[in-house]
Amino acid sequence: MSGTIVTVSPNTSTDRIAIVDGFAVGGTCRTVRSFDQAGGSGAHAASVVVELGGEALAIVAIGGGNGDRWRHAAERQDLPAATVDLRCENRSSFVLVDRTLGKIAEIVDPGPEVEPDEAEALLRIVTDHLPGAALLVLSGSLPPGVPEDFYADCIARARGVGKQVLVDAHSAPMRAALAARPWMIKPNLDELHQIMGVAASTMAERIAALRHLVATTVDNVLLSMEAEGVLLATAEGIWRLLPPPEPVTLPGSRGINPVGCGDALVGAFCHHWVGSGDMVESARWGLAAAHVNLGKYEVPSSPLADVRRMTGQVTVEPVAAPVTP
Repeated sequence: MSGTIVTVSPNTSTDRIAIVDGFAVGGTCRTVRSFDQAGGSGAHAASVVVELGGEALAIVAIGGGNGDRWRHAAERQDLPAATVDLRCENRSSFVLVDRTLGKIAEIVDPGPEVEPDEAEALLRIVTDHLPGAALLVLSGSLPPGVPEDFYADCIARARGVGKQVLVDAHSAPMRAALAARPWMIKPNLDELHQIMGVAASTMAERIAALRHLVATTVDNVLLSMEAEGVLLATAEGIWRLLPPPEPVTLPGSRGINPVGCGDALVGAFCHHWVGSGDMVESARWGLAAAHVNLGKYEVPSSPLADVRRMTGQVTVEPVAAPVTP
């Protein structure tokens, strides 16, 4: 399997990252470095695919000055994009990173009010790009005006042309997407708790939850658990992957920047899956990319050489037998 990984970020964000030394509440901080990035979690994942040498297309909804900033950042990142032009500005986010302490704050605007014709245009662009997609990634929240079943509609259209869909979302859009049975979901622990309606605190409870989801609701689950690694659940079984033991910190710092790690996981997983068709190895690449991202100021960044080195340090262990419906 090969081709373009198409990502969709309806609630597109233009990211501003500011790096300082010696952050102090109430004080004045001079930036050591600051820059824009083409945001939206799907666009983040697409940028990782490109960084790893793959083909990606980020479908986004942008407008106003923030939209201009997004385009300029995407050009700098060599990120191909297809855009819906909004009448109002898309949202922005701000990440403040202290080089010594690591991430200090992430501030995210609410989404813009999307008009009905703009939401329809977004769905039309997704539909138009499905024939050439190796994989469709639906990622992030939905802004006001985009129907809660938008992702479910995308899944149905993708299934109609034989395309796989990975969903990385939460709340009502995820619930609607699950009703359409996507190929894969990538929840974190909080999102798994939302899906199941109860907390899965122990590893045994998480494994049981994933077995239930694969048997009844979704084909595959990639559960991110921060420092505890990931759980991969398929019909063939469940595996736990542990992060590399090699410590990663920001350049010249003891701190880390966890912003974008989930998107790095998705981007690297999809890139390797499209090239190999190996689910477990793809999860290994995803976890390695998330680990590498901890030591980068970008949100995210996972250079190929670093990721390739880290994949050999990811431990994989089977934890459950095949899942039978």
